Amino acid sequence: MISARDLVKKYGQVVAVDGLDLKVEEGSITGLIGPNGAGKTTTIKIILGLLRPDRGDIEVFGESPWDNPGLRELVGVVHEKAYFPSHQKSLDYLERVCRIFGVPEARAKEVLSQVDLEDASERQIRALSAGMLQRFAVAHAIIHDPKLVLADEMTANLDPQARSSLLDLVANLNKTEKTTFLLSSHILPELSRVCDSVAIINRGKVYAAGKLLELYEKYAAGVIRITLENPEKLAAEVKNLPYVEAVNIDARGISVRTAKGKEENLYEDAAKLAKKAEVRILGIETGSASLEELYRLVVTGERKESQE
Repeated sequence: MISARDLVKKYGQVVAVDGLDLKVEEGSITGLIGPNGAGKTTTIKIILGLLRPDRGDIEVFGESPWDNPGLRELVGVVHEKAYFPSHQKSLDYLERVCRIFGVPEARAKEVLSQVDLEDASERQIRALSAGMLQRFAVAHAIIHDPKLVLADEMTANLDPQARSSLLDLVANLNKTEKTTFLLSSHILPELSRVCDSVAIINRGKVYAAGKLLELYEKYAAGVIRITLENPEKLAAEVKNLPYVEAVNIDARGISVRTAKGKEENLYEDAAKLAKKAEVRILGIETGSASLEELYRLVVTGERKESQE
């Protein structure tokens, strides 16, 4: 549904998108994941035809999105900060949207039900909570039954329960309506529940993209989790082991990726190095990396290769 090749977009001297490649397959829920400032929003604006790239090619449904109103009828959008006429009632506003798109006004009640807001149909938009407002934004995005929905930081500024509810809604729409989603986010833990594909973006480039399980197999195989206090001390020692490919540090410990077949070596060497660094290991195990760890492993590996 989306094919981008070598996209570049600059704002003055700032390179927001730098040779970006991206593909989104029909029927998928694809996560465009990366930190704030990575180029996610600029990429989405290019896909929507709101920005023209300085270089590269972009096709949506096989067509250029630039100055293509017919194409936009196939796409729904959920913005990070959605703005609607606050004084209007939810149902009244969506009925107006129905008339703009030329769909029956009964569709307004239908989408409110889909996003579990039927009880708020007579409520003014300004009276909706943050979580309700984001579900309302989804209702607005799907009211014309689009084939593709782009959601930019849809779960930002929501509490964990509201984020979970919203992602469950996305998964349900993908399953029942066959809607394709591209979800841009820097909040990673929940996305692995709904995304079957991801594109890992940093500094305007996609470092890795594909099916989530395949990326775990490629980048996170051989990852060992070591839980301990003062992880920086052990990380400094572990990084020097010849078979260690990447080390990521967080508040609770380190995640270490080893060369294939070297996992057992780390179990033995980590104990020796911990004694040398005078730190106590609380736990060590081989297991699947989280999406956050996958992101760090991909970006760290990319930087290491580029330096070589």
